[in-house]
Amino acid sequence: MKRALNILMTLTLALGAGSAARAGSGDPSVTPAAYHGDNDLREAYEASARMRMLSESTVALFSPRNLMLDEATGNYNLKKLNVKQKFNLRDGETFNDQPSGAFCSGVLVGEDLVLTAGHCLAPHPKGGPCGSVLFAFGFAYSRAGAAPTSIPAEDVYGCSEVVVQHVREQDKEGFGEHFTCRGGSCQTFAVNGKGADYALVRLNRPVQNRVPLAISRAAVKAGARVGAIGYPSGMPVKVQEAGASVRSLNANGYFVTDLDTFGGNSGSPVFNLDTYKIEGILVRGDPDYAYASNTSSGAVVNDPRRPYQYAPGRANYYAQDGGDGEEVTLIGEVQALIPVTRFEAALDQAARQVSRPASSAPKAVPAIYSPGQGGSVQPAVYYAPEPSAPQPVRI
Repeated sequence: MKRALNILMTLTLALGAGSAARAGSGDPSVTPAAYHGDNDLREAYEASARMRMLSESTVALFSPRNLMLDEATGNYNLKKLNVKQKFNLRDGETFNDQPSGAFCSGVLVGEDLVLTAGHCLAPHPKGGPCGSVLFAFGFAYSRAGAAPTSIPAEDVYGCSEVVVQHVREQDKEGFGEHFTCRGGSCQTFAVNGKGADYALVRLNRPVQNRVPLAISRAAVKAGARVGAIGYPSGMPVKVQEAGASVRSLNANGYFVTDLDTFGGNSGSPVFNLDTYKIEGILVRGDPDYAYASNTSSGAVVNDPRRPYQYAPGRANYYAQDGGDGEEVTLIGEVQALIPVTRFEAALDQAARQVSRPASSAPKAVPAIYSPGQGGSVQPAVYYAPEPSAPQPVRI
């Protein structure tokens, strides 16, 4: 509950504090190696307080072979595999020594609801069966050099049901998937272009000590500043809160950005950095890694299924406005099924306060109170006398 209070207070007050500063941009230990422009990926502990708190409500999706329960300790142990080993990368690549185990990302949007990409789950050929996928919170570095090796069982959840799942994808060769599943029944359509890709999963129990985040219920605009939180290449959570924006909108239910994302970011929440609400979930993007082929032509092979058939590869680099961009399913495609969370209500309330005319009196000030004995802690508003500037009050 304390964590919930901290997130509500920090994020609500942040709306009146201006734009987020770029976190870690002067850190000489960070090596540029990202998709578009500079590498803007940061560890959660390097991010701003706001994005760090939001990261605690994101979740990594694991296969049971990569996250195994240790009956003796009660923890889930990570398979010992790093990024360099998994993807056969050359020496010196950024994040080479970081553990890699997750295959997708997700975000908590209800007490037991996780939003992720549709292709992360079966019946998509590359997805995991609901009954087998593990949803792990807290897969993160707590400080420099402190790579996670296990996750407490209390932070690992199972999939109870897939509430809704939709996939509409098509590659440059014309292959892909197009289906919708709901209530245990699936309908398949002819593949005809790209579109929305999402799944809403009900976990096997309500999530403890994590706050369901807020989604946007307004249309996103081209040029909007966006950031993302997820698990690129299966690594511990990474935060991007600078250097990206919405390039364009597509009528088929997605928009294009210049985020720095990799495979494993599928299902990552993409936030509007002015409202801290989720505008969509990452679903597709430019190729991650490039390998030299074994032919005399010297052609480059992108993201091969068997990277060890080639010489060690490297991360792909693009100009900030280069490549095809990273594609994000619009949250409007699934928002009707996502309840208004306490966090969303608190952000809306704070936004109304910030937009009130200066001449209005009195001013609304966010407060937190506990109604009665044993009552739950809820966001509230109390009206204070007009000060020189609105002052936050915690009771």
